[in-house]
Amino acid sequence: MSQTRMPEQVMQALLDLLAEEPEYRVGQALAIAAARRTGYSDPFNVEDEVLFKVLQQMTTEARDRKRARVPDEDSLEANLTAKHVGPLAEWIQGLSRWGHRPLVLAAFAVAEPCLGIWESGVPEDGDWQFHFARASGPHAAMKALRRWQRDSQTPLAPTVETLRELIRAAELTEDEAGGSAELTRKRQRCVAAGRVILLALEAATWTPEQATRDIPDEAERQAVTAAGPFLEALGAARAFLSSVPESTEETVREHVRRVLRLNPA
Repeated sequence: MSQTRMPEQVMQALLDLLAEEPEYRVGQALAIAAARRTGYSDPFNVEDEVLFKVLQQMTTEARDRKRARVPDEDSLEANLTAKHVGPLAEWIQGLSRWGHRPLVLAAFAVAEPCLGIWESGVPEDGDWQFHFARASGPHAAMKALRRWQRDSQTPLAPTVETLRELIRAAELTEDEAGGSAELTRKRQRCVAAGRVILLALEAATWTPEQATRDIPDEAERQAVTAAGPFLEALGAARAFLSSVPESTEETVREHVRRVLRLNPA
């Protein structure tokens, strides 16, 4: 392998492995792969094609280990694996058993595909494209949420307020703008996509103190605290279903399962 540039196929195989074995560092994964082939932990002395195949084999083995592992019946992993036949709201609320983070990640999971919908916008409406589709707020929000996944101390409050103002303006424009039924549907879809991203941000910035500030009853305060940002996560899921009308509740679950498995608590 070249010491200055990693071939694309090797890079992709490495990324696939790191997704399955997130505790590996890049250098560690390459060293292990090289040692498997040569007995020495120097990937630069292994041909690209050989390194690619070894990384693929390591990824396959990691996936096989995950499938073979029987999850604790009371674990989040078991919850994600089990088939759920009840309402989506019930399933999302169940994630609160494992704290604040799974609910934020659930909202983030449906926000990811919505960024592209927002940025595609309504090409037939030049004003919409100029004021909303090209606005940097949603992209900045998703970038901040990705940082939050790695560091929960990432400041999000300024991003929330900026995005909230943008979505409020988009809602007003969508309500007042004219045009065909098709144009109206496209604007509505974009607004719903923006709401998903905003709700994901609001889930991440949720705190028990803020959520219970105006609740005098102690039992109710405890219930709200235990539920965490459930309403934000559920609102994001429902807005996603409006933004992607061909989707189903099972589509939402698939997005959430994928993100939660890639980002263990």
